[in-house]
Amino acid sequence: MKSTCKPLTSFVVSGAVPPETLSFDKIVCSEASEALHDLTLDELAAVTNTFSGVNEGLSLLPNRTNRETHNHLHLLVHGSKGGEIHSSLISAVDQLKRYKNRSVSIEALTQGDPPQVEIGKKSILLVPLFLLPGTHVLTDVPKIFNRFKEDGQNIKLFPFIGSFQPWLSLIGDWISNQSSFDKPALIHHPVSSETSSVFLKSLENTLDIPLYSWSRWNQDILYSEKNYFPIPYFLTPNKNVEIDSKGKQLKSLLEVEMIQRGLVNILGNLP
Repeated sequence: MKSTCKPLTSFVVSGAVPPETLSFDKIVCSEASEALHDLTLDELAAVTNTFSGVNEGLSLLPNRTNRETHNHLHLLVHGSKGGEIHSSLISAVDQLKRYKNRSVSIEALTQGDPPQVEIGKKSILLVPLFLLPGTHVLTDVPKIFNRFKEDGQNIKLFPFIGSFQPWLSLIGDWISNQSSFDKPALIHHPVSSETSSVFLKSLENTLDIPLYSWSRWNQDILYSEKNYFPIPYFLTPNKNVEIDSKGKQLKSLLEVEMIQRGLVNILGNLP
């Protein structure tokens, strides 16, 4: 089935660069490259063009045994209290190592001391596994990037995963292929910044389904005449978030096999 995704209007952190509509052979970018990524548009487009589309999410692709040496992937995630990382993310890391022959480490923002990354002479690609440009993306990620730079590491910062076209295509294709999602709506964390709000408007247009914060959903939308089916837009379960679903069982995205395999394929194909 054809994806329902539409072009995503880029968002800007400051008004220095006017927004533009990016076609789907590009990445969602902004003027604030230091906050969101430090790859050029040409580099990003080259990465995007290595993906083949919807089938990426259906099965794990072969090992990359005959490819050139790749960057070490250092994944940034939310994590739970004490730095605990959800089993679905641990599974994704294991699959990246096993099926993609990738050198991978993972860091939770909630852990006390940062992990020691022993990678020899390999360069690092810092990949924020966040879906929205909130405080973590705009504040915490640049600090971690600078930490590696100050330690003398050869490192580049990748865009947060929620702004990456193959991820958006995966989500759009998954939603469009779910017959149970008669009237789907994405339920996300509440946001407070103008940057996040602009991004959410573009995301809503891209996926062509309504988006609601979980607090607004529980208060205003659930029992309205619209009768939407809620889809939690969270990578992993969040104990602090309750989405009223009228008794229907809801899964976080990485608890869906197609989404987890799709993410492994996306990350495995990064440079």
